[in-house]
Amino acid sequence: MSEIRVNNLKNIAQENHLIYPGMTLETLSSVCDGTIKNVKSGSYTFQNVTAQQGTSSVYTDITGSTMSYMPPAEATSVSYRFQFSSYWISAHAINNYKFFIDNVEVLWARHNRSSYYLEDRNSFEWVINIGGSSIINTGKQSSWASPKTLKMQVRHYGGSNYNNLHGTTYWDGGAANHFSMPVLTITAIA
Repeated sequence: MSEIRVNNLKNIAQENHLIYPGMTLETLSSVCDGTIKNVKSGSYTFQNVTAQQGTSSVYTDITGSTMSYMPPAEATSVSYRFQFSSYWISAHAINNYKFFIDNVEVLWARHNRSSYYLEDRNSFEWVINIGGSSIINTGKQSSWASPKTLKMQVRHYGGSNYNNLHGTTYWDGGAANHFSMPVLTITAIA
């Protein structure tokens, strides 16, 4: 089928308020500054992150990463994307990250970032499928008819191997610690 025909069919579906597989139902996105966003499924308030975040040897919630969300009924998947900066405190920085749905860890979303003098803008994305049997390893949900809390947690590897979040180590040719605000985006897909 030609690209023009496909686009015409999508336009007709949108004009007639039809939903087709793969269609974006809504996108909830903002910098984490306390903004309130209204979308098809409801009204949502983003966390207000105003400071850098230190890490420890105990898992703690990453500020800005938490949202209680319920997609539109037609959703077959939800994409969670969280962007945040990290900056080295110790030369060999190692942080471990987890992702949760309603305080249940999505086991196969575990990851770490490690490097010497690591300073970066990180982007974590996970797709949560809906329908069929629930699967803890992937976060798949059998259904999603009430709000679920999505969030990330962090811990550092050791007292001499870590980096902190939402800031910089260097800037404009020198050592300069500046705040860097995170961004959260949640997309519901038919």
